[in-house]
Amino acid sequence: MNEPVDPQGSVSATPSSAEASSIAPAKSVRYKPMQMPSAPFWLILIAAIAFVAIVIAAWSVVFMFAVGLVLFAVLLPVVNWLERKGIRRGIGALLMVALSVLVAIALGVLLFRVIFDQLLPFFANIPAYLAAMQQTAPPWLASLIEDILNAIHGAVSGIEPETIVLGFFTGVLGVVGTVLTWTLVPFFVFYMLVDEPRMAKGFQSGLPAPWKPYVNTSVRIFIDDFVRYFKAEVVVGLIQGTAVTIGVFIIGLIVGAPLSDYVILLGVIAGVMELLPQIGPIIALIPALILALATSPLAVVLVGGFYMVVFIIEANVLVPKIEGEVISFRPAVVLFLVAVGIGVGGIIGGILALPVSAIVRDLFSYVFHQMERQSLVEEEEEEQEALTASVAATVD
Repeated sequence: MNEPVDPQGSVSATPSSAEASSIAPAKSVRYKPMQMPSAPFWLILIAAIAFVAIVIAAWSVVFMFAVGLVLFAVLLPVVNWLERKGIRRGIGALLMVALSVLVAIALGVLLFRVIFDQLLPFFANIPAYLAAMQQTAPPWLASLIEDILNAIHGAVSGIEPETIVLGFFTGVLGVVGTVLTWTLVPFFVFYMLVDEPRMAKGFQSGLPAPWKPYVNTSVRIFIDDFVRYFKAEVVVGLIQGTAVTIGVFIIGLIVGAPLSDYVILLGVIAGVMELLPQIGPIIALIPALILALATSPLAVVLVGGFYMVVFIIEANVLVPKIEGEVISFRPAVVLFLVAVGIGVGGIIGGILALPVSAIVRDLFSYVFHQMERQSLVEEEEEEQEALTASVAATVD
């Protein structure tokens, strides 16, 4: 019997009876009619909506406790290790929180030194820097600088002394209130560290068994998107701030003042601005360019080239390697979300915009993927069975 030939001219072998008998029934899938979501779905949906509403209503408070959660996630492995070594959990938690408070105080003192020694003088000297830039600028830029200087002088001359005094006391009260509010964070972290085993056990025992996989996955999504994001941002910010401080210090040795007078300030700004993705590094560049323009043309070239290298390393090395896929939004979406966050909650809203958006996105993705998976039905392919029978009959 001649072997069948396909239209392309290749010979197709006829399967033997052994091969035909070894063909396993293939499985295919179909979707059964959509049903109403289950109770865990509605629970997760309501929780997500409530979470977003609370975050929008209290940006600053949520940010404060977000810092507490990040600190809790960092200290929890250390406290667990100390407990395994025989140190009581309460004592270990107290030691770690006390050490964190000391570090925070040291950083606060450093920050106030930077503010009073460099930030305030920088703002006070901006008119002088603009005047120095005006002398060497082209006519169109010199005219623009002149308009800026006139606007600054007009705004300053129109301020009444009473307004300055009132603004000063208002600012002092605001700082005092902020400090008092932040004193809650160490207590929050301490109680979280001490009660974490009991809270986890009580939480798990209180969940209905069918709900546990859904709730546990939702909690894991929250931790991954929120805590890991801020941990990654802190690491990237420290690297960026250190790199900018060292780089500007070296450039300052070459070009001199006024750039060399604000090395630490520019490093702190670069590190803090990392909390605002995409927008933050550009904001950190502005004061560096102002100081470079007030120093010399060589300073402008060196500062511009250095910051360009820093941006390239950040975008291609630091962010992909450290932040990874924690957020995974496209740059245009990041800009939109950060702008919306700033519009809703100011700077803190811009900082929280990405992790909150990622939590909402991943929760809905998880829930709808579960619904899709549960609506699949496997069934045997009747066509495959018919084909197997036809091959067997042909061989016989």
